[in-house]
Amino acid sequence: MYRLLLIILTALTYTFTVSAQTYHGTRVHTWYNDIPISMYLPEEYFSSIQYYPVLYLLHGTGENEESWFKNGNAEQIFDQLIGNGGMRKMIIVMPYSSGVTDGSYENSFKDLMSYIERNFRVHKGKRYHAIAGLSLGGFYAMHISHRFYNKFDYVGIFSAIYTTDKMSIFKKDSTALFGISQTSPMIYKNTERDLERQFRIPPKLYFIAIGKRDFLYNQNTLYRNYLTKNEYPFVYHETGGGHEWKNWKAYLMTFLPLLFNDLPNEIDASYEELEENYADEEL
Repeated sequence: MYRLLLIILTALTYTFTVSAQTYHGTRVHTWYNDIPISMYLPEEYFSSIQYYPVLYLLHGTGENEESWFKNGNAEQIFDQLIGNGGMRKMIIVMPYSSGVTDGSYENSFKDLMSYIERNFRVHKGKRYHAIAGLSLGGFYAMHISHRFYNKFDYVGIFSAIYTTDKMSIFKKDSTALFGISQTSPMIYKNTERDLERQFRIPPKLYFIAIGKRDFLYNQNTLYRNYLTKNEYPFVYHETGGGHEWKNWKAYLMTFLPLLFNDLPNEIDASYEELEENYADEEL
């Protein structure tokens, strides 16, 4: 409890102290088809043969694949937490999205994941995968995680919108939560069905965070009520403030220490050893 409280307080101050043994991961940039991708690799990546768990971290409307680095101080956050033992070493993938809500980005995300798995040393399997996003990125994270329910054991939804109908954002009627219509893409029409399927074997962490003055606060209240009504387990983190980077930095710093902590010690072994030991659990 003390350790988690310390992490939260550190997140709220946004100061990055230099640890006794300074840690520096590596920023890299790659492309999948026409999608630019920014990435963070652990410091040891190029000097070892280790494989790592992976977090897919999504930006919001009007942002790009560099936004978590430029606006969210993500590199400093990763270095600080890994250097201080506050989070597990992992690969972080930050792909660009154009902001479309026609289902194409979500439906094709598995192909992007396959590209990452072919070209970088990331572990395969649900237990090694996390996805999170802010605002529209949270919308994507929610839909991608239920669309590919056997791919993600950790889900982070920061200040998310849950509907493609702008007129539904401020409604307090639960029927307006997902805001679907006859013309909505199938992935959105199937949201409730797919959530039920996702939570048959719940993610190890389903994390929702929102600020009290966020204009999407009502949407998040409706979604929390929906999850509670259906007895879907989740962790809720509420702060002051609104729809802003100050909050999203804090949410990221709170979310990261909660990832992959129940993985076996063999996670630091080579990929070949892991596959031999856990091949029967591959999804």
